[in-house]
Amino acid sequence: MRLYRVLIVVLLSWFAVERSSGQRVQSHAKADALLSGNFQIDLEEAIKLNPLTQDSTDVDVSKKSGLQAAAFSMLVPGAGEFYVGDYWKAGSFLTAEVGLWVVYAAYTSKGDDQTALFESFADEHFSVVKYAQWIEQYGTKLNTTADPEKLKNLYNPSNVNAPPWERIYWDRLNAAEAEIGKKTGTFFSHQLPRRPEQQYYELIGKYTQFNTGWDDAENLNEVNFHTALTKRFLDYSQMRGDANDFYNIASTAAKLLVLNHVLSALDAAWTAAQNNKNVTMEAHLVPVHRGFGLVEFVPTARVSVEF
Repeated sequence: MRLYRVLIVVLLSWFAVERSSGQRVQSHAKADALLSGNFQIDLEEAIKLNPLTQDSTDVDVSKKSGLQAAAFSMLVPGAGEFYVGDYWKAGSFLTAEVGLWVVYAAYTSKGDDQTALFESFADEHFSVVKYAQWIEQYGTKLNTTADPEKLKNLYNPSNVNAPPWERIYWDRLNAAEAEIGKKTGTFFSHQLPRRPEQQYYELIGKYTQFNTGWDDAENLNEVNFHTALTKRFLDYSQMRGDANDFYNIASTAAKLLVLNHVLSALDAAWTAAQNNKNVTMEAHLVPVHRGFGLVEFVPTARVSVEF
């Protein structure tokens, strides 16, 4: 008799479930008050006292993987937040992603259009032959120690109907530029790359040594060629600058896109961790009366969520 009472007390203490009030059924006095002396009857009473043997309306919520949430958001910003269940954040990150892609695409397109515009302008108004002719005439005045032979025969005088860039002896032109540039203060700091390299279009509107190649360049000598900037040179510089501004905006959008992925991934992992703090699970071995004096101990898990 004493042994079965101890068993009933242990069962009552083990199966009592903590309610929101924090109260537990675990005292010997209360257990003794329930004992009738019949083991089967007392066990049935213990089962009735266990709230987990009654119908339950507990929320079935599983914990979320922070690593998985971060991976989802790294691929598609907002996806990890959606996986965790924070739909407002998911929408915010996804909206930012779409908006940044729109900005990136729009300003990349504007930059491409502006680039095509200023390159066409340069092909029409800048003549590398005219630039070479000016070097042949004024090169030795810029650098009196330059080898005159290196400043001659920089272009093909025949076939005048060919585009200027096809009439230039590029190796000789670059050697002449280098020869003049040996003396400091000549403003010949660069050698013109061959068209259609991107640097060709970059340099002719950036450095004043190429001011003499524009079709409105007149009366430019070794003294004023780098100060009396032509309207073509200035207009072209502005056009090229506008293209660079468009590309800079697109580049900034691209950087923000990467940042949006990273921030969303970090936030998704943090949100999953916060979600998991509010999810608790209790595991029990619940005695269930099956009739005919049979009692089955059923493993039972209970999940609760705090909001």
